[in-house]
Amino acid sequence: MSKFLKTHILFLLILWTAQASSLTFAQAPTFLVQNYTIDDYKASCQNWEISISHYGVLYIANTSGLLTFDGNTWELYPLPDKSPIERVVFHNDTIYTKGENSLGYWIRNEMNDLVYQPINQLPPDVSFNKKTINIPLPDNIQALSPTVAVQVGGLSVVGTARSGLFFLDKGGQVLRHLSTQNQLQDNIVHSICVQDVNLLWIGLDNGIAQIDINKSIRLLAPRSQIGKVDDAALIDSTLIIRSNMGYFSSEIHKPQEQLTKLSQQEGEAWFRHKQEMPYQPINFRLSDIDPMEVFSNPDNIYQAPNHMYWLTKDNEAGLFEGTNDGATLKCRILFDNYGFNLISSGRQIIPLNDSLGIVSTMQGILLMNIPQMIAESFGSLTMPQFSRISYQDKEGEHFIAPHTGQITLPDNFQELSVNVSTTVFTPNHQISYLLEGITDEWSPWQQDGTISFLQLPQGDYQLRVRKYLSHGPFPEISIPITVNPAWYNSGWAYLGYTILFLAIILSSLYFYFRTVRQKETRRLAEEKRQEQQRLLRLKEDLLKKELENKNNELILQTTALVKRNQAIQALLEELDKQKETLGDRYPNKLYNRLREAMEAAINNQADWIQFENYFNSAHQNFIERIRQNFSDITTGDLRICCLLRMNLSTKEIASLLNISVRAVELRRYRLRKRLGLESDTNLVEFLINY
Repeated sequence: MSKFLKTHILFLLILWTAQASSLTFAQAPTFLVQNYTIDDYKASCQNWEISISHYGVLYIANTSGLLTFDGNTWELYPLPDKSPIERVVFHNDTIYTKGENSLGYWIRNEMNDLVYQPINQLPPDVSFNKKTINIPLPDNIQALSPTVAVQVGGLSVVGTARSGLFFLDKGGQVLRHLSTQNQLQDNIVHSICVQDVNLLWIGLDNGIAQIDINKSIRLLAPRSQIGKVDDAALIDSTLIIRSNMGYFSSEIHKPQEQLTKLSQQEGEAWFRHKQEMPYQPINFRLSDIDPMEVFSNPDNIYQAPNHMYWLTKDNEAGLFEGTNDGATLKCRILFDNYGFNLISSGRQIIPLNDSLGIVSTMQGILLMNIPQMIAESFGSLTMPQFSRISYQDKEGEHFIAPHTGQITLPDNFQELSVNVSTTVFTPNHQISYLLEGITDEWSPWQQDGTISFLQLPQGDYQLRVRKYLSHGPFPEISIPITVNPAWYNSGWAYLGYTILFLAIILSSLYFYFRTVRQKETRRLAEEKRQEQQRLLRLKEDLLKKELENKNNELILQTTALVKRNQAIQALLEELDKQKETLGDRYPNKLYNRLREAMEAAINNQADWIQFENYFNSAHQNFIERIRQNFSDITTGDLRICCLLRMNLSTKEIASLLNISVRAVELRRYRLRKRLGLESDTNLVEFLINY
């Protein structure tokens, strides 16, 4: 027989067993009740009506407003005036609500938030569920003030004003009664919402209840009633339990409100009939289990019939079929999903037969229907989805549309919140997440759909979210997250840095080359200045040399004039002596002609003009400066000034001017007065330094 055929036969057997089990319980249904309190949904305790959408979200008319639940997250939307909401109905993606003084509808915006709009009347095709009870009820139920009644799966479910919930068969006989005495948290029932034939939502005056009918796992008795289980046995249809509080019994196909307490003798007598399961060595290796599976390193292993084994890890159990070829996972169960916790010590799972098993939890004793559990694991798959995305920064809270497919955050964001919904249509609501780029480990399973991160560093991440599933790989969704860099670390900033860096380099090069040019310019200017100074010095040297030459010429000329005049004066004296000696023998005419010629030679003006030219060249226009500053000076005084500046002696001056030494001294005296010199001022030094 092929492996494919074997698999299909096994699957059909499982489904047949599950259906047989369901039919067995049809006369007296079993329940798994989960209660939600105000601590869970953070609103008023009173819940008046419940409606369910086709996409798996509950809408509850609550005294505090419109309450929603997507399988993971509760959200409250109060009315603008904070008044109670008493009626609610979902119709064509719109939620209509009614209160004592309000009527309106709610629609979701692009951020998936509900927005309220008041109206005066409902559209023609919309109506709230009628509160009338059209199901015939027996007198004993009518006496309990029924508030709501529905029919589901061949049963009538009736809620009452003070006595809880009743399940009736077609003949009106009470099959089960749920109240505060067993699993229900409140006895006042306001509404019943049918999700499907196996699941009900109950609106209570104090909370909300979810009731799974004929679930593959159910609570037999709370821990306070039965204690901690030591052992259990199924003999025919009677379940016998031994705990630290004694012996208890229950008819497995006739669920009762409470277990029957047995005496020790009765309990021991029952256990003597128990058939021990033959021990079979584990014929598969744990190393054959996928290392990614949590059960690759289990806390406990419990033998079950047909080469099956229960492996437990933390608060999760997995059923494996062991073969020589390895280990095959048949189904897994996470008890967190139902609000139960496996006991930390002692036997956690006690197999009863091929189909049933006992689970010991901190909350009480559970009964598992294994074929039904495997069949439920092959149910329809619902993917998780992102329902709300928001982040906070200094400016407040900002929302991102969940359908965008991308989360982009500023660098200074403080907290990112992502809400994940699994819908109420799935039996498993636990989710786990992994943020690639930060960690490579999945978070612990959680029912709360809110995932938060604080101040992620800049960069790109991938948020992966998976939903718990009883069989097969976990369905997973993901969304990329980008944390933008700070302005000083952004692409534009780096472009600015590059431009600034290039500007600094160019500026540095500019200033460098400008400095080089300035240095070169200064060097050239210095060289030019030095060349000019050299030329100036050369010119000064030439001028000085020329001045010295002119001064030497002046001195030579002056010396020559002095000598000539002295010679002429000597000749005049000799002429005068000869005249005096010869008397009339020396003709007067000849004497006068010769004397006039000699005096004319001494007083020759051409010689003085040439002298002045030489003197001005050698002494930088000394004569002109004297004339400009001393306008009353005479030509004779100027000649005295020039001769004194040349530092000639009084005798030499007298010879040049053809006057007596006494006359020179007299002229010097008059010159001092014209020049305005004090008596202690040396006239020659004054003229030399002038």
